Amino acid sequence: MTFARARSALPDFRAVILDMDGLALDTESTYCHAWRSAAADLGFDLSEEFCLGLFGRHADDVERALKTALGDAFDRRSFHESAERHWRRYLDEHGIGPMSGLKELLAILRHRAIPYALATNSDGPYAWECLRLSGMEKTFQVVVTRDQVERGKPAPDLFLDAARRLNVPPGLCLVLEDSETGLEAARAAGTVPVLIQRRHEIRRKLSKWAALSFPSLLDLAQLLETTG
Repeated sequence: MTFARARSALPDFRAVILDMDGLALDTESTYCHAWRSAAADLGFDLSEEFCLGLFGRHADDVERALKTALGDAFDRRSFHESAERHWRRYLDEHGIGPMSGLKELLAILRHRAIPYALATNSDGPYAWECLRLSGMEKTFQVVVTRDQVERGKPAPDLFLDAARRLNVPPGLCLVLEDSETGLEAARAAGTVPVLIQRRHEIRRKLSKWAALSFPSLLDLAQLLETTG
């Protein structure tokens, strides 16, 4: 489905479930900084493009990619401990911002009394820390994190649990995702997968797996406004 066709109509829905990293919150840039800084400590220069390519992939794939890039210098435990130190230092200085259109979209949903939830592959402590630093810890009444379900994405567990908590059948939930892994989980859950991806090449590649496709949450919000 092309972007132009995807914009033409919205399916019937009763709730919205949002991914967090790179979809609701601009966490990708913070993780890129942390990974690149941890690699620099080892004498390596990871490109931003390389780091962006890690998002949405299985954890094992991420580990393999880092191992390939850093070779014998990569020790999983020490690398991630170093990355977390850099990550927290960066957050203390810069915080985390919402993605473009998030506040506008949520305002429309609240105005129409459409329930919404956050469902993330991040564990609870990380998710709540990100929400706190973005000033949005009270924005989502329903938050489902990786450590609350048996299986993370691409399994459907997160979205099924979010739909259950919202008391809405999965088939009437729009799931907003920015990665192939997230779209796969949304499809497995029987929800309506919606791709929100600002990078054109990735959006073009993944749009075939989504019922709808938009460059930003703001584009979706604007469509909702025009459709009453």
